[in-house]
Amino acid sequence: MKYGFIFLLFAGALHANDFTAGRDKNSVQAVQSLEAYAKYKMAQYDEAREIWLMLAEKNNASALINLANLYEQGQGVERDLKQSVAWLRQAADLGDVRGQYQLAMAYEKGLGVDRDLHQAAYWLEKAAEQGDETAQFNLGVMLATNYGEGLTTSSNEQRQSAVKWLTQADENGVEDAKQFLSLLSEMM
Repeated sequence: MKYGFIFLLFAGALHANDFTAGRDKNSVQAVQSLEAYAKYKMAQYDEAREIWLMLAEKNNASALINLANLYEQGQGVERDLKQSVAWLRQAADLGDVRGQYQLAMAYEKGLGVDRDLHQAAYWLEKAAEQGDETAQFNLGVMLATNYGEGLTTSSNEQRQSAVKWLTQADENGVEDAKQFLSLLSEMM
């Protein structure tokens, strides 16, 4: 029975190779990403990391984000927030909305980088422009509160931008957006 299981694994690997042989590079990368994710879920972090590193060389944004998360959590590697941010930056620079949002959060919290709310807003805006409702909401709140200084300290221009982003967040189903819009309308 032991050899039967090994044969099935080998046959499965051959089948995966047959599946990917005639596919485009995105299909191949998707199969490889799934393989890495399966290894990750089985706590085989080193093997998952090796696959993600190979995919990262091909500018696969999901692999870049997964590598960032490994370094942030210290799974299979020593925890290294600076390395996590480096992987996130690559994904964000490729235009990946998840990378942009996570990089914004790193700047907002000062994780692996100096805390910089203007950089956080920059990356939030990139993600918000792509329709990320959480980024839209967070950017709206950040602008409405003048980067956390308070509602009464924000400029008229900041409030107008905040209304724009909070309205989009509201339209995208973010429950708290309506409450912030109400507060802003009282101030304008």
